[in-house]
Amino acid sequence: MYHTGSFVKGSSLFHNLDPRLKLATTVCFSVLILWVKPPLALFMGLAVLLAALVSGIRWRTIAAAFKPLLFFILLIFFVHVFFGEKDSEPLMQIPVLGWHWSPAGLREAFFVVWRFLSLIIAAVLLTMTTAPSHMIAAIKYFLRPLKLVRVPVDDIAFMISLALRFMPFLLAEKERIDIAQKARGYHLSGAGIAPRIKSFLFLTLNVLLGVFRRADELSLAMEARNYQRGPRASFTELKFVSVDYLAAILLLFSLFIFVAFNLRLS
Repeated sequence: MYHTGSFVKGSSLFHNLDPRLKLATTVCFSVLILWVKPPLALFMGLAVLLAALVSGIRWRTIAAAFKPLLFFILLIFFVHVFFGEKDSEPLMQIPVLGWHWSPAGLREAFFVVWRFLSLIIAAVLLTMTTAPSHMIAAIKYFLRPLKLVRVPVDDIAFMISLALRFMPFLLAEKERIDIAQKARGYHLSGAGIAPRIKSFLFLTLNVLLGVFRRADELSLAMEARNYQRGPRASFTELKFVSVDYLAAILLLFSLFIFVAFNLRLS
């Protein structure tokens, strides 16, 4: 099962690309997918979905990434359906609440949700094809100019690396508690709101206790190894090769094409 921040070793093209190129591409994609017109957003979403499938990421893994955000996805969809654009005759009305939805509202809701899902797929593609050490090295590379204004770049990169390593642990702790509850015959089917809220608070408290316990163990291990702040050496060597240059040229060409088409559709 997919865990946010996890890395799956592979030999696909995206696994072998330079992490700086992948990080910069993901950032540019995130900006473009929110800026371009709906037809181009649809094409870009399909492109990143195809890239994820080619990299060996299964449909089941992508669906697992959507599952924790399903409530918010549905909320975004229905908010835009009932309160979005109304440029045509409504297909359905709820007079009591004053709600109505039309083809224009459905179209707007679909593309807003599609952009959001595309961002999630891009994040999945980045995290599952990039080792955490390579990700931190790429982040340090882009933050390096901030050293001129005395920003602690190495400390920021170290905190990001800890966050990436704690996120899978947090989800694993949640799954461990769920399995323990099911083994004891605990279930919420048919339960009311109060028991569900109590169960959620219990789960949150236990997950946080597990994370704090793990953080305390980590701090003791760092002290035992005499960890000091400041610049640190790394075995990760960032170096562009021919395939990276070729991918960068193709991505820049695609960027110009998308910008030109988007301006033409405006």
